[in-house]
Amino acid sequence: MTTLETHYDKWDKARIKRQFSQLVSLSWPIILQRLGIMTLGIVDTAMVAQYSSEELAYQGLANSAIGSTLTVAMIGLMMGTMVLTSNAYGAENYKECGRVWKRSLPYGLGVGFIGLIICLFGEPILLALGQTPDIARGGGEVVRVLAFGIMMLGPMLCSQFFLEGISRPLPGMLFMLVANFLNIFLNWIFVWGNLGFDPMGAVGSAWATTIVRTFLALSMFTYIFMKLDREKYGLLEKVDLKWPIWRKQRHIGYAAGLTNTIEHLGFAALYIFAGYISSLALGSLTIAFTIFGVPFMVCYGVAAATSVRVGIAMGRGDHHDMALAGICGIAYNGMICLPMMFILYFYPETIVSFFTTDAALIALTIPMIILSIWMLFLDTAQTVMGNALRGAQDIWMPAIFYVICYSIVMIPLAWYLTFTLDHGQLGLIECVIVASLLSFILLTSRFFYLTMVKKPVYERG
Repeated sequence: MTTLETHYDKWDKARIKRQFSQLVSLSWPIILQRLGIMTLGIVDTAMVAQYSSEELAYQGLANSAIGSTLTVAMIGLMMGTMVLTSNAYGAENYKECGRVWKRSLPYGLGVGFIGLIICLFGEPILLALGQTPDIARGGGEVVRVLAFGIMMLGPMLCSQFFLEGISRPLPGMLFMLVANFLNIFLNWIFVWGNLGFDPMGAVGSAWATTIVRTFLALSMFTYIFMKLDREKYGLLEKVDLKWPIWRKQRHIGYAAGLTNTIEHLGFAALYIFAGYISSLALGSLTIAFTIFGVPFMVCYGVAAATSVRVGIAMGRGDHHDMALAGICGIAYNGMICLPMMFILYFYPETIVSFFTTDAALIALTIPMIILSIWMLFLDTAQTVMGNALRGAQDIWMPAIFYVICYSIVMIPLAWYLTFTLDHGQLGLIECVIVASLLSFILLTSRFFYLTMVKKPVYERG
């Protein structure tokens, strides 16, 4: 081996070690923050379920039909903040980081206000979806209270994504930890009627959610403005909000929002198909996807960290490092997935027993949990690559791939496997495995084409 080859080999190993180390350091606060989001929802569901099964139905419908759809769409719409912040941070253009954040604040408020208007029409929307008047009324009341929290979601996300883009995810994690304790306390007060309040059931839980989201938005805004170097990030400087100047930032959000919504609606279709089979099948799918959601959220933190690392490398104009960031993201995701896949494979009955004591439901759910280990591996891997492409400012191709995989392929395949081939509820897991494999192949091919052939150049928003 020549001296040059030896030098390159050591240099490359050093880059891999550095990239992997920085990915791990960045990802864990993001992982815990994402798990905190999921914990908020679990606590809401558990406390309302203990109060009243009827109130739980109102809450579940309000969240699944309207609340969560708006939330995943808004997460995507604000994704341009993380991408362009990490690009500017990698280019050491710190004032541009601040400009991206300041443009995001009014944009987030505007998007949140649109969400608020939609939520105010919750009852008519639920009636249009075929719900009974009583269910639509109860769910509509919950959605109307959630409306104010939806409005605060945009500013909250833009501050959170800004902090992650400049590799400072720890404050968001700590604020989320406080928010979880606050959420438990507020649910105890409003759902059950403590400290002199009347019990409000699902509406009380919605008020808790709204207050928590407001707390998170204000806390992160205050941290950014009071604790960051205002001169370095240009936080006191006037920012130009002319529409064409930050077109790229919005378009990244449009594509990510479309992607998130398409995937969300694809999975919503699986719930509808499960309902066609039986109420037991619907229950088993609900439990299986709830269990799947915990390890998926862990891996989603890895995906977000990968997006930031790719974005920083792109800002530096280092395409080799962009490719390494994607490779390290996939490798790290696999390392995290393996022990979780092991647990799901060997202890499915124990896990399912935390959710139900119904023997028939447990028996139906166990095979779905075992099969979902492949869904976990492939769905998280494609999520990592999708976020890596966002970090590289690839706007519309990933969205097209998601339309192909999770609408054109997955939904008809779900019907074919479930009803034509009579695979039952297992077909609803099998179709996700196929769609995720196809998505992973398409997204990975696109990522390495960009980083090794096309080599995109960082451009300001």
